[in-house]
Amino acid sequence: MIPIMGVKFHADKLSPEPVRAFRRAERERAHEMLDDYIHQCSQIKLVIEQEDAASGLVELIRLRRITKLVIAAAEDKHYSKKLDKPVSKTATEIMERADPSCKIWFVCKEQLVCTRSKEVQIAPLTVAAPLLPNPGHEAQHLQSPQEEGDTEMEPSFDDELEEARKAVGELMRRALKESCRRQKAEEEMATSLQKAQEHEQLYLEEVKKREELEAALARADREIARLRQAIQQKHDRGGSHGEIDA
Repeated sequence: MIPIMGVKFHADKLSPEPVRAFRRAERERAHEMLDDYIHQCSQIKLVIEQEDAASGLVELIRLRRITKLVIAAAEDKHYSKKLDKPVSKTATEIMERADPSCKIWFVCKEQLVCTRSKEVQIAPLTVAAPLLPNPGHEAQHLQSPQEEGDTEMEPSFDDELEEARKAVGELMRRALKESCRRQKAEEEMATSLQKAQEHEQLYLEEVKKREELEAALARADREIARLRQAIQQKHDRGGSHGEIDA
């Protein structure tokens, strides 16, 4: 479904132009978000040792005070429209054990499956291994209370998503307007072409009638000339007989 001016339309019901514009805008937005995430991840390089990936991520969430996390709910091949909760072992354990201050989005095949709010009840955390600094980089310090306050003042993911949705809606509105303008221009061009063809047809018919009239006039001239010649010949013969009688 593609939103246009607050109304969602199926892609099959729209012309190709707004559909391509919407999908292009979505891809650009996704690439920008991924680039931003990659930049953030490259700035915070951490190494943690745990028995499994879920335990390591749970510990990182606690130690780094991570408040937002996007994680795969299942492998893409397991995606279905009925999927409404994580099915992978890692995602399930993180959903149950991660710090409640962390809001988690579970996705699969680029589709949002479900979210875990901050009010979820979690299982007790296991004893974690300490963080090990990555060689060649300084250890990262935990956030101070002032930094935590600054983090809370930042726009939430939902706010950013709403802003992106508004931007896409405005882009779709412009794309639809441009599409309507082009469609109107094409219709006007088709109408003009049809009128030109009609005028051409009328012109050809007029030329044909004129040629027929000219041909008829030529035949009439020939007939008149023939009659004049016949009359002249008859007159000449009558004059010759009069001279003999005299």
